[in-house]
Amino acid sequence: MKKIFLIVLVAVLSVQMGMAQAVQSGMTPEAELKDSPVDFSVNLQSNHLWRGLIITDKPVIMVLTTLKLNESGSFTTGFWGGMSFSNESDGTHYKEINYYVQYAENGFSIGLWDLFNTRGVASPDVWNYDEETTGHLLDLRTSYNFGKNFPLTLEADFLLYGSGDSQFNSNGDFEQVTSTYVQVSYPLIQGSKVNLSGYVGAGFSFNGDTHLYGDGEQNFDIVNVGLTASKTLKFAELNIPVSATTMWNPSTKIARVQLAITLF
Repeated sequence: MKKIFLIVLVAVLSVQMGMAQAVQSGMTPEAELKDSPVDFSVNLQSNHLWRGLIITDKPVIMVLTTLKLNESGSFTTGFWGGMSFSNESDGTHYKEINYYVQYAENGFSIGLWDLFNTRGVASPDVWNYDEETTGHLLDLRTSYNFGKNFPLTLEADFLLYGSGDSQFNSNGDFEQVTSTYVQVSYPLIQGSKVNLSGYVGAGFSFNGDTHLYGDGEQNFDIVNVGLTASKTLKFAELNIPVSATTMWNPSTKIARVQLAITLF
């Protein structure tokens, strides 16, 4: 299945270069087309890492579709989806579809995401929102960037609903753990051929003894420490962002590297 990953990459690059050559020769009327409130992007990654967790170690393709809800684009909604190119060692297959709505302006963003990952679920039901059996997680995401003079980014994300982040209390009642993830990130090298940023993330819960992102033994853990190197590859008139991330989760004692390519 890794061959499929490479074939997809080569095919997309070939199409992109062909389109660029066509534009140069005046064969396409793109300059005459009007702007659209809808856009989408495609990423290829060597694996999928999320808040210090390994969602899959298999190569993945990911698609983000965005719809502007106002003229400035500060309000958006859309879909994010991904799937791996092959099965896991346990025979399961990673597939995910998420829905979101977000407001972002002047460095601040807040969004509500509905996460639906079907890996390892025998009979996934996208319409099931029962608190004790649903495969969905509702994730409230917030962040703030302080700007060019001090480009520090603070992030705080809260899992508000879903059986994957829940427990039964001492009375036998179902309750949300409300796993929370906080992160600080900062660009260490900017404006260079290769840029570098670093980040540190921690996990804790408001209601439970533990949380989703750690080893299951503590209420507060450092769960995500990493460095991301990034640069832009140029093919004819195309600019293709690529990045290499090295990640450690001190709580679960794991480490990974990730290669990511934004095709368009």
